[in-house]
Amino acid sequence: MLQLDLYPGEALGPFKLGASLWSILAFVRQPQSKTLFPSVKISYDTNSSSTSIILVHLHPHIDLLFSGKGQRLHTIAIRRLRHGLPSSPRPAQQPLSLPSTSSGSRGSTSQNRSVAGTISTLVIRYKRVIISSADETLRRGGVMRHFGPTYEGETMRYPGVTFMFDDETPASSSLGSGGGSMRRAIDVADENKRAEVRKIVIMQRGDGREQVDAFEEVLEHPIMNGDLKRVVIKVNQGIDMYFYPSSLSPSPRKLLLGQSSAEDIRYELGEPMSVHYKDDDRITIHGASDHESDPSLNSYFMNYFNHGIDFLIDGQSHLLKKIVLHSNTVGSPLFQRYKRCLWEIADPSGDSSGRAVTYADTLEDHKSFLSQISEASQPMELDRSEEYEALSIPAYFTRLLGFEGIILESTTAGHVVAVTIY
Repeated sequence: MLQLDLYPGEALGPFKLGASLWSILAFVRQPQSKTLFPSVKISYDTNSSSTSIILVHLHPHIDLLFSGKGQRLHTIAIRRLRHGLPSSPRPAQQPLSLPSTSSGSRGSTSQNRSVAGTISTLVIRYKRVIISSADETLRRGGVMRHFGPTYEGETMRYPGVTFMFDDETPASSSLGSGGGSMRRAIDVADENKRAEVRKIVIMQRGDGREQVDAFEEVLEHPIMNGDLKRVVIKVNQGIDMYFYPSSLSPSPRKLLLGQSSAEDIRYELGEPMSVHYKDDDRITIHGASDHESDPSLNSYFMNYFNHGIDFLIDGQSHLLKKIVLHSNTVGSPLFQRYKRCLWEIADPSGDSSGRAVTYADTLEDHKSFLSQISEASQPMELDRSEEYEALSIPAYFTRLLGFEGIILESTTAGHVVAVTIY
């Protein structure tokens, strides 16, 4: 049995509006979740994958729509309310929760999982009362009983939630007149009351509006508190970090190359999710010095997957040597290893009012922008399938393009998936 609690304008069970794509997909990949959501499909626009709206379908009941910029959960749709799904021999009746992250498309990619088992059912609760289950059909009258009156229309709209029906009974104006019109009007009213709910849509409550438009970004929400809102890259210097909530952190927190220590990073971001020592020295073959005596081999990475950033720390001085920021571009080799970092490269001239380029801009835009720093190096090709044996996407090659103090990693389609400053 898959039991989910409905919170209008807020959540459906463990799926909370405003949560990141990275945390949601990490949740559905957990062993206990795979039995409940055996098939997952991700759809997006392949022509603009860096900014595309992303649809995650958890077969057969749930559609999760994520915003294109912040990759935040924007809309939840529940359909096929009375359709069964393959379930685990151990049906999960306990509440589900997302792991903590604090320490229509032209193309699609999909991951499908099938789990053998008996047919289970979807149970929807509202204020601890079951409103839809195998034994409880949710109808128009039931919606009115649980949620109260609403405006006339083909759907039943409430702040933060909408109930939809397959078809509607003809309007009373088509009933005609005569002795039987009153009887027919009563029959129509009864049919309307018994119309079965086919789809439930949960969206944020807008500021003074009924709901947020599907193409707009998600409104700031407490679930984002502590997450990075924006990171400004200053080439040859470091990064400025802005956090949620906006009201409490108007000034940036800075991390500087060659000056900030590992302890400084821990103070700003907490403990890293992973620490590993640098053991890949292949790039040093392109350098002028003898890599066998390179002291950087004692260096180590502090990985903040939940912020989309890696930090390379010198093994002797423990000072910051390199920063890698990840775009989490859907369809790219590193998709879902990191949460999207909303990075932008500041104007190298130092003009704070000048233009910037971001993860959403093309490689050509970045090349034009960074040409004021230095000429671009000759591009290099990186085979990501060598690092991740389970990688099964067609575009597993990326290209590396360097400028003074900065390296861009892009897909063959020209989307910048990571940026490194050193």
